Amino acid sequence: MLITYHAGSYAPFFEYRSDRSSDVSPSVPEDRTLDPHTVAVLPFVNLSPEPDQHYFCDGITEDIMRALSRIPEIKVIGRTTVFAVQGFADSVQEVGAALGAGVVVEGSVRKVGNHLKIAAQMVDSDGGHIRWSESFDAVLGDVFAIQEEIAQAIARKLEVKLTPRQSGRLTDGAPDIEAYSLYLKGRQAWNSMSLEGCRAAIEYYDRAVSLFPAYASPYAGLADAYSYLALWGGERPRDVFPKVKQEALKALQINPDLAHAHSSLAMATLFSDWRLAESTTLAKKATELEPCYTFGQYAYGTCLLASARQQEALRCFERAVELNPFSLRVNAALGWAFYLQRDYQNAEKWLQAAIALSADSLDAHWRLAQVYLQEGRPQDALNEALQCQEGPPNPLAMGVLGACFAGVNRKDEANDVVKKLLKMSAGGYVDPYSFGQIYLGLEDFDQALESVRLSLEERTPLAMFISLDPTFDSLRSDPRFNTLVASPA
Repeated sequence: MLITYHAGSYAPFFEYRSDRSSDVSPSVPEDRTLDPHTVAVLPFVNLSPEPDQHYFCDGITEDIMRALSRIPEIKVIGRTTVFAVQGFADSVQEVGAALGAGVVVEGSVRKVGNHLKIAAQMVDSDGGHIRWSESFDAVLGDVFAIQEEIAQAIARKLEVKLTPRQSGRLTDGAPDIEAYSLYLKGRQAWNSMSLEGCRAAIEYYDRAVSLFPAYASPYAGLADAYSYLALWGGERPRDVFPKVKQEALKALQINPDLAHAHSSLAMATLFSDWRLAESTTLAKKATELEPCYTFGQYAYGTCLLASARQQEALRCFERAVELNPFSLRVNAALGWAFYLQRDYQNAEKWLQAAIALSADSLDAHWRLAQVYLQEGRPQDALNEALQCQEGPPNPLAMGVLGACFAGVNRKDEANDVVKKLLKMSAGGYVDPYSFGQIYLGLEDFDQALESVRLSLEERTPLAMFISLDPTFDSLRSDPRFNTLVASPA
């Protein structure tokens, strides 16, 4: 992977290389502008005797990022990007230069029993001058006050004036330190962005809630984890999104200003209830509470996209990439948004950027295969579809593979994939979209229409975008298709 900063508005942070090598080499223009109000918070170093305390250090780092994200005048670079850039940068100045961040925050945590020592400093990227530093010796329960003090000190040094509402309320805190530790372990598992990680996160969050049911953040964590399971085929969406909604509402009853809960509730309202205006309002609220919250921008863009407000959606996804250019999720989402606009050149560019981030990303390869199918490049599409077949069988990955087999006139193999999906559906949930793709490739339009009907009946996440999706263009002249889309279940 060759990592290159490209000058110009919203060019990918990555230059795609077909050899998909693992070399990582930053390349930053000499005239790279450092924004004095852009902050990169490096992962706090674990100095604890127990090496398994990394989750605690990362949690403190993320909480400081989140606190700063609530200040509109400050732009905070996303977690995924900062954690990754640190891997190839030799100094804080290089981190700042790579990200255009005027200041970099770094620190360390030493946790011994109930005793906590946290050191933090704020460094100018231009020259390495230390603008602020502080050490804190405290008991474990004081960690939230320390996070608040660090965030407020950074704001003061950046000459940002906090409103009375913000002052003293930048961090959420937790009423119980054991519940907080479980929440941080859940967040660490969630950050893996895998179905297995989400299931592990749910276990941690459930334990946190059972210990202290008046703690809002674990409920929001549960909502996020359940939402991921529903969106990526881990569970039947119509069974899971009501849980997302339930957990998000519990979080908001406790803390109405929790941005993560607003974005999760937005996704549940969109995909479970299909209430577009309400979901968009909820997602927008999340971005107002935390302007630099990457997933909030992603959720807002998704709601706008479902409402066919495509240019506004693109701006949200572009903002998400600007905040967190190393995020696989938002690079792929921006590529998907261009795909739904039939801008296949830009769709390919951003999906290739996502693959540069993670060569084994099922999501990015699946989407790129669909782009190539629409561009009339079936062999390239098949090559991408084959990249999706590693690991446990995934119905969506199998569906695009079957469509690609049909595209290169290997129809027997396409029909074999249909048979495998039918066998899978007898024992569990299979997204009807998977069948629809193959039937369209085989020009079996009656069966493809039945798949559309089932998708709408199930209210699958992809069904929300059928009216935009180029995959179904060959059905748009059929009155039956237009009747289905005009009157969804």
